[in-house]
Amino acid sequence: MSDNLELLVIEKKEGVLLTNIDKLEAFVQEKLKEYTPDNYKGDADAAKKDRATLNTSKKTLSQERIKVIKELMKPFEDFETRCKALEKNIDAAAGALDEIVKAKETAEKEVKRSCIVEFFNTRQFSLVPLERIFDDKWLNKTVKMKDVQEEIDAKMKKIYADIKTIEAFGVDVETLKPLYLETLDIGATIERGRTIQENRDRLEKEPAERAERELKSKMQEQQVELAKEEVKAQEQAPAASLAQQAAGVPVDEDPEMTYTLRFKAKKSVLFALRQYMIDNKIEYEKLED
Repeated sequence: MSDNLELLVIEKKEGVLLTNIDKLEAFVQEKLKEYTPDNYKGDADAAKKDRATLNTSKKTLSQERIKVIKELMKPFEDFETRCKALEKNIDAAAGALDEIVKAKETAEKEVKRSCIVEFFNTRQFSLVPLERIFDDKWLNKTVKMKDVQEEIDAKMKKIYADIKTIEAFGVDVETLKPLYLETLDIGATIERGRTIQENRDRLEKEPAERAERELKSKMQEQQVELAKEEVKAQEQAPAASLAQQAAGVPVDEDPEMTYTLRFKAKKSVLFALRQYMIDNKIEYEKLED
């Protein structure tokens, strides 16, 4: 059909339009001199009347221009409409044939897909299904089956290599390998392994850090308690001193006191504490081991 489908121009002439536009231009330019603002000073009514005349003249000229152009363009508009109608008819015919072409291409792709599935099955590869590594470009005519087979083998080889990499990583292997098979992203899998290890390290440190926090908090509470007792003792000291003076007893500025305390610390620390008490003549009684 394309051999005969050629749009031939039988006759084409340069557009010719004979009008009195030259004379009209000269007339309007000359006539407009009469309508300058200087000619209407103090006479708004005359200006209003002539303004209406000018607007009417412009409207008449515009209508004539549109009419002439529309008449001149009609042959071209008809030509364009008929050409578009032909193009639409050709598109409809091509669309009908396209269904036949697509059906054949689909059938060919399904045949090739079957060949790819058959090859994949011969490899007895069960780590992931074919769909996980399938590339739609393999179904294109331009891609040879030999190249498809090589790509499949390369993908399998990479998966095996990635699993060995995870095993060499040595951390949470049984967790990371299933994760890798879900994503087939070795980088993301190794990064996940690092995150798991970092979390485990933090959890292993947490009990000791928690005990340290609790000990620090308890010591702070004891320090506050001791400070309160010292303040209370200082407040009670004058009254006790007066009572001793009234009773004729010598004033003891640093009286003996008895506490019952339970200490908890490392063995070496407790031994050192007992030695300090002995050195400073602090009497104590060991109640239990």
